[in-house]
Amino acid sequence: MSITRRALCTSIALGLTFSPAFAQEPSKQPIRVIVPYPAGGNADSAARAVANLASESLKQTILIDNRPGASSIIGTELVSRAPADGLTIGVVSDSHAINQVMAKNPKAADILGGKVPYDAVRDFVPISGMILVPLVLVVSPKVPARTVKEVVQLSKGGDKSGLNFGTMGTGSPWFLHMHQLHNLTQGTFVDVPYKGLAPAATDLIAGQIDIMVMPVHYAQQYVKTGKLVAIATLGEKRHPLMPDVPTLAESGYPSLAISNYLYFVAPAATPKATVDRLSKAFIAALKEPSMKDKLSASGDPYPAEPAELSARLRKDIDAYGTVIQATLK
Repeated sequence: MSITRRALCTSIALGLTFSPAFAQEPSKQPIRVIVPYPAGGNADSAARAVANLASESLKQTILIDNRPGASSIIGTELVSRAPADGLTIGVVSDSHAINQVMAKNPKAADILGGKVPYDAVRDFVPISGMILVPLVLVVSPKVPARTVKEVVQLSKGGDKSGLNFGTMGTGSPWFLHMHQLHNLTQGTFVDVPYKGLAPAATDLIAGQIDIMVMPVHYAQQYVKTGKLVAIATLGEKRHPLMPDVPTLAESGYPSLAISNYLYFVAPAATPKATVDRLSKAFIAALKEPSMKDKLSASGDPYPAEPAELSARLRKDIDAYGTVIQATLK
């Protein structure tokens, strides 16, 4: 039987198309990083900065895919359902632990706008840290208090039923921080929810609300110009951007030290070798001296190892769970 020239060319073409030898290796394909927050925000800008540097050592293109919505649930669910091949990873934050707790609360569906369709511990494996967001308690200059104890005394006195405390809505880290401060200080704070940090900050500067917790990197511009007053930082030690501002511990409340943080995760079944490869590249990028400046508007570089992140997640689930259960009875 003879083979025509056209049939031979067709056979060769099919072989080139379907032969495994010509398939692109996973390590050469682009990595998609799903960021469950809007473009232009802290999480987005930090993820891009780290990804750009990590892609050089991985010799692999890294693409950012913003999928905001439903308290970060929409984007995070996409990560949980992605193939566990290291080509789709995601960014999560404190909300990852909060959503895990909220998923077990009967009121969670109404607050979050739907159910949480994944398990924060079981369905993901940490890759590396990304940014640590130090926090500061700030007040409007119109509030006649300059220490935590003065804030607490003011919240309990006069005709007011409490100081108006700006948050990002029920179930947000900011909401929980307000209740953590209430539990610690026994101050009287009234939750005033906002859809974002910027509108809340605008009202605080205008004196429409009294007090809130802000990222140090965001608040410093307003503190320097006198538009806001820094009362105390919420970390374990003073922050270099606000060296004159005492910590909560120094203010007489030593049992609470909190900060927000974001980190990279992959689907749970991702091979350990793949996770280790990505972890090494991302952590190396975060340790580069230039990264501090690249992340200066978002937070501090957070080159945490996977084991540290797993432990922190479990600790936060317990800590936030106590506050949520008491608040959403």
